[in-house]
Amino acid sequence: MSVEIDHPLLDGRGPGWAATETRADIVALTVGMSDFLSRVVAAGERPIVVSGEFSRMTQPLSEALSAVGGHWVVRTADDGCFDARTGARLDRPESVMAAPSLTTAGVHPAFVRPAIATRLQFVATVSTRHRVTRPVRLGGVLEAASEAFTGGPPSAWGPTEPLVAPWDRDDLTEYTRRRMPLDTRWAAVAPGEHPFIGTLQAARTGEGLEETTRVWADVAGAGEARIGAIDLEARRFLADAAGIGMPLLGVAFATIGSPDLARRATASPPPEPLALLIGPPGVRASGLDVKRWAAEFGAAVVGSPRLPGVLVALGSADGGGWERLGQALGTLDPARTADLLALSPRVAAQLHDRSPESET
Repeated sequence: MSVEIDHPLLDGRGPGWAATETRADIVALTVGMSDFLSRVVAAGERPIVVSGEFSRMTQPLSEALSAVGGHWVVRTADDGCFDARTGARLDRPESVMAAPSLTTAGVHPAFVRPAIATRLQFVATVSTRHRVTRPVRLGGVLEAASEAFTGGPPSAWGPTEPLVAPWDRDDLTEYTRRRMPLDTRWAAVAPGEHPFIGTLQAARTGEGLEETTRVWADVAGAGEARIGAIDLEARRFLADAAGIGMPLLGVAFATIGSPDLARRATASPPPEPLALLIGPPGVRASGLDVKRWAAEFGAAVVGSPRLPGVLVALGSADGGGWERLGQALGTLDPARTADLLALSPRVAAQLHDRSPESET
């Protein structure tokens, strides 16, 4: 039985989907958009956000849309629609539900046009476990990332954009606690010369509370000296993250993007892996020999001697990281590696979606 969706942003609906359409330059996770996504999901359907071809989508909305299995579709002025993630041509926005072909012939030309992508960015995902039998304080990894790349904590946080509440880890933790056992998603921002934005998702699991943090940080423009240090900064950040709660898995990338950190509906070059953190649960689950990894891959042992984790340098902004990542994971038992990556499905999906094979 279909559930009625009564919402001012609703512009179209069909079996299994509901769409909203906008021509805003920046499509954000506003209060109205957040409410629309929630109502569509509550009705058992998948949301579709339709925008113009030059619209930008904020990272918090992109993350929220992906988390509920939604889609971003672009409607061009005179040449139909396409899937903003793959570039696949679409007869109608709702055709995205049918997983259209990703063949080269089916890619819309607007998807492969040159984009404004002039800045080196740092992108990382870290999954952390907290034992609920101990006092929990969330937001530590997000704060550490902001400190590392902007020199200070986030300036504001909240569930929707614009983010207006002053950054406060205790408030964030308390509001998350009140929403349990529901999953909770927050965003934080640190404006300035080098913009920073992060998202945090908290969820109860059989092992306790799992906090998944993803961050985007502007690093440098072409020719700036900081480009050559991004791999070192990545390792320092993941080493800091290893000391917060019980780290499960972390991976850091260098990528090229736009100055405002927002997503464009255009193809982008694959990111370059910089560093990989496998926390104590992953070490145990994979049967990983910490000393051998240290010897073969120059891995740093992080955490306590009783519960060690490993931090592996993978590559730089110039490349080399995918090969080294494959070599590192290739030393593990395949079945155990699958279990390891399942500890954080979003991280596993990131690694899979951005592997060289997936780009072909």
